Amino acid sequence: MWPYIILALILVKTSLLGLGGLSIVLALLGLLLLRLGLGKPEPWLRRRAAKILKLALGLHLLAYAMLLIKLFTLESWEDVPILIASHLVLHHMMAAFIGATLIFMLIRSYFIYKDQVGSGPAENA
Repeated sequence: MWPYIILALILVKTSLLGLGGLSIVLALLGLLLLRLGLGKPEPWLRRRAAKILKLALGLHLLAYAMLLIKLFTLESWEDVPILIASHLVLHHMMAAFIGATLIFMLIRSYFIYKDQVGSGPAENA
């Protein structure tokens, strides 16, 4: 369980720092580790981790796709300064959105984990 939580926290940090390329690599690495079954996660944890990693990967790829779309819609070199300015604004907004989304998903996963552990046989006795 812990490798996926640590990986998700690193993903949050790289997302908030705006390191999209590194975040994509980390998300792919996490999905590969899930596929290989590292740490033998429980099924509910596997689903939650896969959901977090796929969302991070998808949102980062979406941010890069938006950059490419803006780049291909340039009409002349005079539009380059506004492209850079708009990309910086969009980049910061997307980085904050991705980081916040991952944080909320991690918090929700923590409460699901707490309920799973809290409903064990020792507490019911």
